[in-house]
Amino acid sequence: MHFVVRKFQGGGRILMKNLWNFLLLLIVLVVLFTVIFYYLSKVPVIGNIISLLSKFLNPFKHRVEVNIIGSVLYDIQQIGFLRLATVLMEDVVKTSDYEYELDSILDGKYTVDGIYIYRAKASYGIDLFKIEQNDVIIDESQKKITIHLPPIELLNSNINIERSETFNENFKSKILGTFEIGAIDKWVPLDIKEKVKSFCDEKAREKLTENIKYYIMSEDRYSEMKALAERYIRNLLSVYTEKGYTVEISFKE
Repeated sequence: MHFVVRKFQGGGRILMKNLWNFLLLLIVLVVLFTVIFYYLSKVPVIGNIISLLSKFLNPFKHRVEVNIIGSVLYDIQQIGFLRLATVLMEDVVKTSDYEYELDSILDGKYTVDGIYIYRAKASYGIDLFKIEQNDVIIDESQKKITIHLPPIELLNSNINIERSETFNENFKSKILGTFEIGAIDKWVPLDIKEKVKSFCDEKAREKLTENIKYYIMSEDRYSEMKALAERYIRNLLSVYTEKGYTVEISFKE
């Protein structure tokens, strides 16, 4: 009986030793496969296969990512147009700067000396409807949301140019040699006045459109609008940061 107990105790030690060896081997294999998968995932084709396998083996995680992407898209696109700057621009058109062009338009019958002041309002921002599903990337492993925003642009494509003030609108008839102040209809036909104002309106549109185009090209102004957009989007997605996500924002230039 004493012999049997000693034999059982010896067998128990062997069993425990085998168990520890098995656990050690299992740990080594797990570490080895983890390292191999990590480096294989860096290879584009193999990485895509591993990603697909991961989604297949863990569909719940994939559903979570898809649901968050849809939720983020909905929250952002609800805003529509994100206005970052609204600017009132002003410019002056002097008929004396276009003497020869006006002479041709008026068939050499009249000269005009006038100053016209024009204004236009321009809004710059981001059309958030242009954000697509591929522009929102969710990394659940790092709890990170990446947003690729469309570039900042002029939101109102049809710029409304308004003639706000008129100064010294004086016409002179080349035929009669008379000079009248205030463009009296007796000496200046209505269509002549309309031709002059239409010409000046078009020149003002060209000048203000150019000013509006170059306004956004200022590096400082553009950087300010980008910073404002990032701050707004981060505040909009604060519900996700409160859940532990970090938010990264970039612009598609």
